Parts: sequence; structure tokens; C-alpha cells
Amino acid sequence: MRPFASPRALALRIGAVAVLLVLALIALLVRENAARASGQEVRLAMEAFDPRSLLSGHYAALQMVQRLPDGAECPPDLEAHYSGDESWVALTPGPDGAHLVTGGGASRADALKLGPVVVRGEAHCRQDITPPGPPPPDAAAETAPNPVAETRQTIVTLDIGIDRFYADQAQAEALEDSLRDQGQAGAPPAFAIVSIGRDGRGRLRGVEVGGTRADLNWF
Repeated sequence: MRPFASPRALALRIGAVAVLLVLALIALLVRENAARASGQEVRLAMEAFDPRSLLSGHYAALQMVQRLPDGAECPPDLEAHYSGDESWVALTPGPDGAHLVTGGGASRADALKLGPVVVRGEAHCRQDITPPGPPPPDAAAETAPNPVAETRQTIVTLDIGIDRFYADQAQAEALEDSLRDQGQAGAPPAFAIVSIGRDGRGRLRGVEVGGTRADLNWF
């Protein structure tokens, strides 16, 4: 039977394992930072948030949502990933400099048919329909104005594995200030700044709200 290791030998082994884990973590962060710096940058719309519920523990919960014009159809092939192990989303630059979801695919090649930029992930689309309103009840049928027409709001939610933006206290407070008016009518749009690497993964670079940009800078 082998004798028990001495306390000194055990401590050295634990220390060596801890050093290896730290080095592995540093290597991972360096590799991810290099991929983030070399990727293609896109701006993806975020839903307006109430900053009182958005910021918690120095991170912001992100939700990438695109509201298309009334009556717009859902982008094609968003459910293509149901038939395969991979899932890709096609993006196309919009008139305001942000990228819009324009389709999906079960492979990179399929997604590239629907947009010049592709990212690994999924997109889901729903249409909120508001039924037409009736004419005023006290108006004569022949003189009543036309009822309010039916409206159809198309909403696309994008999931590319990014749902949080971590920040130090100063950044979190600055972001909270810029988000203060979000959720009100006429509030400026908010964007997630995402880097898409050669591997197709989206990596968060920062956020932009009301023209103010906050970048990841803690590694």
C-alpha cells in the first residue's frame, strides 16, 4: 500500500492544478478576445428596456428584437434548423446601419442565399394582429367613418447565444443613465454591437443606446 502523500506534496499538487486552470482560463480569454477583434461587426436592434429591471449585479440582460413595418411578412426559412443539427441566421444591412434578419438556414451555404452575413443561432418570428375597430355606436351607418383597419405587427426575436452585457459599476451607471428614457414613445433605438467570427459565432463587443456606446473592456 502506498503511503499517504505528505501535506507539502499535496499542497504542491493542488497549487500546480490551480496554476494550470488559471493559465487555461487566460488562454481562453485571449483566444476569445482575438476572435472578437478580428470578426465582422454588426449592429443588432435591442428591445427597449426599463433600466430599473435591466441592470442587476453589474450586467445588462439583452434581448435582440426587430419590429418590422406593419404588414411585413416573416423572413423565410427561419424554421430550417428544425431539420438539422446546425442553425444559421442570415443578416442584411438596413438603411439605418443596423443589420436585419432576412432568413435562416440549416447550413451556412443555405443562409448565405438570403443575406450577405450569416451567424450561428436561431430567429423566431411572430405576428401580433390587432383586429379592426368598429365605427362609433351613435353614428348612422351611411355617415359612419370607415372602421380602424386591421394591423399586423411582425416581430423577429434573434437568439445567437448573447443575453448579457457585463460592466463595471461606472459603466453600468452610465448605461443606466442612457437607458432612462427607453420604453417611452419616441425613445432612441438601442443596439447590441456584435462581432461575427470566421467560425460563425457571434461575440458581444458592446451596446449602444441613444447614440452612447459602451464596449467590453475588462479582458
